[in-house]
Amino acid sequence: MSASQSAPAWLLLPLPANADADAILIATIEQYATSLPQEFKKLHDALDEVRALASYEPAVNRSNTLVWEKLETLLTAPEGTARIALIRYAREHMPERACARVLRRLAKDADMNVRRTVAKAIRKAKIQEVAIPAKKDGDWDPSGWLLPDEVSKVTRHKTGKRAQERSGVPALTKLAELRKLLGIKSTNQLGFFLLASDHKGGPYTTHKIPKRDGSDRQICAPKKQLKWVQKQILKHILSKVPPHPAAHGFVSGRSTVSNATPHVGAELVVKFDLKDFFPTVHYFRVMGLFASLGYPVGNCMFGTDDGANQIAPVLARLCCYTPDPKQWGSAALPQGAPTSPAISNLVCRRLDARLQGLAETNHGTYTRYADDLTFSFPKAEGMNLGRFRWWVDQVCQQEGFVVNQEKFRVIRDSQRQVVTGIVVNDAVRAPRELRREIRAILHNCETKDLESQAKRHPRFRGNVPAFSQYLRGIAAYLNMVQPEHGAALLRRVNELLGGPIEGDTPSQDQGKAGDA
Repeated sequence: MSASQSAPAWLLLPLPANADADAILIATIEQYATSLPQEFKKLHDALDEVRALASYEPAVNRSNTLVWEKLETLLTAPEGTARIALIRYAREHMPERACARVLRRLAKDADMNVRRTVAKAIRKAKIQEVAIPAKKDGDWDPSGWLLPDEVSKVTRHKTGKRAQERSGVPALTKLAELRKLLGIKSTNQLGFFLLASDHKGGPYTTHKIPKRDGSDRQICAPKKQLKWVQKQILKHILSKVPPHPAAHGFVSGRSTVSNATPHVGAELVVKFDLKDFFPTVHYFRVMGLFASLGYPVGNCMFGTDDGANQIAPVLARLCCYTPDPKQWGSAALPQGAPTSPAISNLVCRRLDARLQGLAETNHGTYTRYADDLTFSFPKAEGMNLGRFRWWVDQVCQQEGFVVNQEKFRVIRDSQRQVVTGIVVNDAVRAPRELRREIRAILHNCETKDLESQAKRHPRFRGNVPAFSQYLRGIAAYLNMVQPEHGAALLRRVNELLGGPIEGDTPSQDQGKAGDA
């Protein structure tokens, strides 16, 4: 397969009239590309040797295509050295547009050395792209992708008891006080929790579950003792700090319904999705969050000494996961920890404030449910969607998040407008197919039996308890979204399965209908 058949045109260099596709060189390139990122140096050297020859452009186009196919894997490589090798390759061998994508994506990397390499590459490459200035009166150029020096310092936050009181969180100055608050029995137990990994019997377990798109989602679940500690952090610290009003996911008293309701009756709904939401919130961002609440960072290293004052680093480590405990700065929020949703909401407070301001400037409304960003506008006329999309993308990048461009959606009122699984064209409604599905299942269960329907359902294959829980969850969800229709279905489910759902009141945060 040729490079031109599998790569976007802007990824390829134009071929000179005397271009020579050296089959041996291209075979060598393909061999090195199969072992990236380990063989980046050999790949770079092979291309560098022919840079002045007619065989360079065909070889580099093939190389760029193969690198681009692995780009997501390379951008998220656990070793910072691998990402630095990608940056150097992009700067030397990729066209400006492709190089810009790599640099922009890694500009807010957790690894300080990666960020420094990006900054140097931006200065040397002289990329001609427009970006929001990183600070007031700054230039509208790629320097806006970088963290300003004053923002990147976690020690900039005011810490101490007064700052903690202003934040409404418990006053803590030493690790002994933190251990007592969280119920950690000893410094040895704290040290075990600070491994933050499933490596060699660590405090986490990991497994994968399928996503709706067919890929896998890794769940990093804390073991019983660490989970209890994380619940204490949630109860005593995180729950004391309110998220932004635009945040609706995992917030008490808010739900998918409260997230969808502000968008009812809009002529235009615009939806964005943040890529790798929890993994993007890395250890240093979590430490910065706790430091912003007034907790001291000490030397920015976590430890177990009761007399030490590294409260923010220890709290951050207790809430993060890493596959390799030796790489202490590589941890990030795990999917599966009870603290992750609250931390992500608090980390997103400035993002939410900026996007809400952007929406209001354009006479629109903004809400966020976890990684789903929704904007709506009462009038579509005069709305410059291209410019608006650019601004959202730029703001998200500056706040350390990545927009998943493949999930961008524009929905006009002539179409079915769905926000977090709820139809909002003229009122808050559950999707018609969901209501029909539950009615059909209930009818079959009532006329036949529950066991036969559990066997027929492709998700449950005879697992009656799981199937029963599914029916309860869907009925409770429909009752929350549309009580006028859901109440009757809920009663039928209760009659079928026996007994009401706990308290007869559905949860305020059932999740999206598609996840049920």
